[in-house]
Amino acid sequence: MSKIKNKALISVANKEGIVEFAKALKRMGFEIIATGGTQKLLSDNSIEAIKISDYTGGSESERVKTLSQRIAKEILETGDIGLVVCNLYPFFAQKDKPLEEMIELIDIGGVTLIRAAAKNYKKVCVVHDPNQYEYVIGALQKDQADENLRLELAKNAFDYIAWYDAIIAGYFTPDFASRRYFAAAAERFIPLRYGENPHQKAAFYLNRIYQDGFKIHGGKEISYNNILDADVAFGTAIEFTEEIACAIIKHQTPCGVALGENQPEAFERAYMADSLSAFGGIVGLNRKLEPDTAELIIKHFFEVIIAPAYDEKALEILHKKKNLRIVELDPELIEPMVYRPVFGGILAQERDLADLKDWEVVTKRPPDDYETAALKFAWKVVKWAKSNSVVFAIKGRTVGIGAGQTSRVGAVEIALRQSVDRSAGIVMASDAFFPFRDGIDTAAKGGVTAVIQPGGSKRDQEVIDACNEQDMAMVFTHLRHFRH
Repeated sequence: MSKIKNKALISVANKEGIVEFAKALKRMGFEIIATGGTQKLLSDNSIEAIKISDYTGGSESERVKTLSQRIAKEILETGDIGLVVCNLYPFFAQKDKPLEEMIELIDIGGVTLIRAAAKNYKKVCVVHDPNQYEYVIGALQKDQADENLRLELAKNAFDYIAWYDAIIAGYFTPDFASRRYFAAAAERFIPLRYGENPHQKAAFYLNRIYQDGFKIHGGKEISYNNILDADVAFGTAIEFTEEIACAIIKHQTPCGVALGENQPEAFERAYMADSLSAFGGIVGLNRKLEPDTAELIIKHFFEVIIAPAYDEKALEILHKKKNLRIVELDPELIEPMVYRPVFGGILAQERDLADLKDWEVVTKRPPDDYETAALKFAWKVVKWAKSNSVVFAIKGRTVGIGAGQTSRVGAVEIALRQSVDRSAGIVMASDAFFPFRDGIDTAAKGGVTAVIQPGGSKRDQEVIDACNEQDMAMVFTHLRHFRH
């Protein structure tokens, strides 16, 4: 059957555009059945619509008004109801409500209507999104609401209710470790020109609950790679909760991270750490962006600035760089879970939120006060560098970062080359243990005086001996920070 029957059931929580849509249906001769609030809105706008309780002859309560055998039969079997227009209670739009109120926002009848109509797409057309109204009306007017179109709408409908159920499941069981099934309750939020490369399609999906927490204040269209880098830039910066911090990122790894007595100082020190790599980078800040910092930023070429908030004057200054993407992010959007697709499945894990609580001094000499502060700083930074990674740092600033290497000594050599302008006061952090002493010997040539690393190698004693021979302090954290 190619044509649908001219009877429509309308039940919408989001009533945007429904009056105009229903008027168009009436002009095409559709008989309309509607649920309470929808029927009243249509009636108030002089659109004739049968109240669903009158149509079914039932006296159902609010919870079960659409769970009627007649309705189900006319959608699932006969197709007498040829058009179902339905969207769901806004469970996704609620925040900080008690469980009793959230329970009432779980849509049952609407999901049943949508699922039934989508299942019987050969006879029924299902519409769930106000953005579909114009398209569907056009198809009906041209007698083109055929089976292919209805199948496409059915696919979209199943996608919609799967998303809706994923939101509910996430609300009831936010701890992914206790869930048996995985579902990400995200919807297309920002279309992207392409993915990592121009031949790859891409989009940014985000849970509707969190969409108000991600704002773009200007600049060119944001890209897939921009968002990946911005995630690391912001994560690195907010790693520091007590201090004013700035992180500059390239290709998902830090190239300069620094603290400052004030924000402009933090930015300048981060830029100084590796000004060559900072070109075209992403700047992350852990405080509201100030005008003085904005003035410094626009002197250089950056792709993205990301911060938890912006001073209005700072935004005016940044807007002088027309292509600069300006992102504001609520720190609450940093999810406690990270995941990635692999082999047709999904790897999921807790985010690495472990903080350094204590360490074990394993060398003859403990770190002095200066080295202690520098080591704690470097340990926070190395967590955000791609493994294998090491970070050379002075107190409150990186001076060299070797990341993403296949050998640990190779990472040390890169960090050493970047820190040639420093000869004293340098410490080194390593995200995992040193398998051989060569990394220590290489670091010593660059003036490193103290090391922080997890420990756990079969050759730990060899590495400890290397430090003692060169009067270096070393501490074990017994905590690893791999980031692949």
